[in-house]
Amino acid sequence: MHNNPVRAYRPDIDGLRSVAVISVVLFHAGLRSFSGGFVGVDIFFVISGYLITGHIYGDILKSEFKFTRFYARRARRILPALFFVLAVSFLIGFLLLSPGEFRKFSHSAIAAMLGFSNVYYWLSSNYFSPASDQLPMLMTWSLGVEEQFYMVFPWIILFLNRYFKQAILPAIATLVVLSFIFSVAALKINPAFTFYLLPTRAWELGIGGILAVMETKGLRLDRGGSAAVNAIALIGAILIVAPICVYNDSTPFPGAAALLPVLGSALLIATPSSIVAFALGSRPFVFIGLVSYSWYLWHWPLLSFASVASVWPLPQSTALLIVGISLILAVLTYYLVEKPFRRPGLSNGRTLWRYATALAVFALPFALTALLAGVPQRFGSQVARIEEIAGGREACLVSYGATAPALGSNCQPAGNTEPAIALIGDSHAAALAPGLRAIAQERGYQLYVFTKTSCPPLTDATRYMPNHPLHAAECSAYNAKVSGLLRENDAIKKVILAGYWSAPMREAETGSRYISPGANGAEQAENQNGPTLESALASQVAQLRAMNKDVVLLQDVPLFNFNPVRAVLQRAIPFRAAFGRWLDGDRDLTPYDAPMKAVANFNDPVRDIIARVAEKSPPGVALVDPFNALCPGARCSFSAADGAPLFIDNQHLSTVGSEIAARAVLPADDEEKMRTTSFSDQQSRMTGIVRHIDTPVR
Repeated sequence: MHNNPVRAYRPDIDGLRSVAVISVVLFHAGLRSFSGGFVGVDIFFVISGYLITGHIYGDILKSEFKFTRFYARRARRILPALFFVLAVSFLIGFLLLSPGEFRKFSHSAIAAMLGFSNVYYWLSSNYFSPASDQLPMLMTWSLGVEEQFYMVFPWIILFLNRYFKQAILPAIATLVVLSFIFSVAALKINPAFTFYLLPTRAWELGIGGILAVMETKGLRLDRGGSAAVNAIALIGAILIVAPICVYNDSTPFPGAAALLPVLGSALLIATPSSIVAFALGSRPFVFIGLVSYSWYLWHWPLLSFASVASVWPLPQSTALLIVGISLILAVLTYYLVEKPFRRPGLSNGRTLWRYATALAVFALPFALTALLAGVPQRFGSQVARIEEIAGGREACLVSYGATAPALGSNCQPAGNTEPAIALIGDSHAAALAPGLRAIAQERGYQLYVFTKTSCPPLTDATRYMPNHPLHAAECSAYNAKVSGLLRENDAIKKVILAGYWSAPMREAETGSRYISPGANGAEQAENQNGPTLESALASQVAQLRAMNKDVVLLQDVPLFNFNPVRAVLQRAIPFRAAFGRWLDGDRDLTPYDAPMKAVANFNDPVRDIIARVAEKSPPGVALVDPFNALCPGARCSFSAADGAPLFIDNQHLSTVGSEIAARAVLPADDEEKMRTTSFSDQQSRMTGIVRHIDTPVR
């Protein structure tokens, strides 16, 4: 009575899977023509929603649906290959990863096994989180979305079929529309939430679910003439191909932008008799589609481990080679692991118990690794010391969402005792705080630290960031409060302005901008970043001088084209050193420094802007350049003589590096002078450390 066309094998759907996985894999390999390849995950969601809903609803209509059978089938489909990839990744991680990296890897692996990987990455992501290419299990976030969907959706279908049987399609459509509206709205407030979590992704699987229910009820799109069917399929193909080729990292996603690939996938699934479906059902597409799950699982850990081992960004040729190796592993995994374990040899109940036991066994080594802090005994004490230094975070740095400075004696000392110094700026300023704090304690100063992530110390401008839509307003409110605190505190005699001044220019492709407070980022042209910065910085200096504060304008620290921490860790971990040397080749790095060609901001025009503002400023303003202390001669230091890293990544100073830079900011002969004279009177004495405002910047 209830014919279920969804149960029939569709080679074109395997072909569509191949389109999805190829787009994702080549996007991760860095091919520009696949700049929007991340939409492959959305294609997977639609396919999954269509196939799984078809099974659920078909069984419900025949009164044959059982949760044990459904979840046993899911376990046989998902877990064997996942366990295999996790096991191999654990062995690689044991040899390759530092204790901190290995511990975080273990946390993420446990989250993947429990189906909450997406929640884990949402909760663990922050400004100082490792870059995505250093998270070997990141690809499992999409599995988490699916598993959470299928923990809830069968109950919804059962409920609707029992109480709203005649209105089941409108009911599901209503839920899909609500999820889509939530996705569009949430993207403007919290992009990370929108990207990772089920409520804003459910509509994509739900679209596939609607299609399955329609087909089960006999409502099909491919019953018209062949010309109409082919036209619909062609539109679907365009809706998929266009985002793959046109979207990029700066595209607000998912939200409304996900509608194109999702609808395109649905149209292709709905037209199995089209020419496009015939092409997708060809052998090459079907073959890739069959191994797509294993390929998806394998490609990212291998790329990620290579990125961790390498000091430099992976060349595209290397990434493509790794992707090719991952395809070979995927084929082997499909035939040796996926297919054998899909055969139902036991009852559904026993299958679930067996997989639950296997999960506990597989989770044990990861749990022990996490409890043992990443097993630091694998390496010498130098690795632990590097991680300890690189893992330091300034407590006075407030993150996205904050509109007021951090409290506490380290950030805002009590008593207003003279003399005092204030450091204001973003995370680059915060990285300097430990060194300044040490000098301040040594010399009897008080140090106020007012720092906020990605927030330049400017009251007449703010930073717009599309991936943090509320940040511009938060930054403006924060700086206004800091300005008020400085005005009220006569004990603060000197203010140090520091920041990642060139960030909006370097991230312009993502839509990042310097804008006026209250303006919209879209209203500010990219080529206005420099003038906006120069005007706002000059105004900031004038405001501080009007408060009778001396001002130190700090040029930015070196911004490396590679990761200095990975460089020092590479030398300290044997397997990583061997693998990394093969990946990197000769890049003219010593154990301690790099050539100037490896410093991205050495000839940055923004440095001219900072120097120009200092040159035009009234007396009481000094320009200090950390390059003088960190880059003697023609090379820039990234590691101390004892191997301690001077940076925690390619742009933030470590506690060790901050002490070197801080002594350039507050040289020894500044101690007594600060108590008795204005800072401008000492400027000429800071030769070799302070770059004079009448001296060329480069």
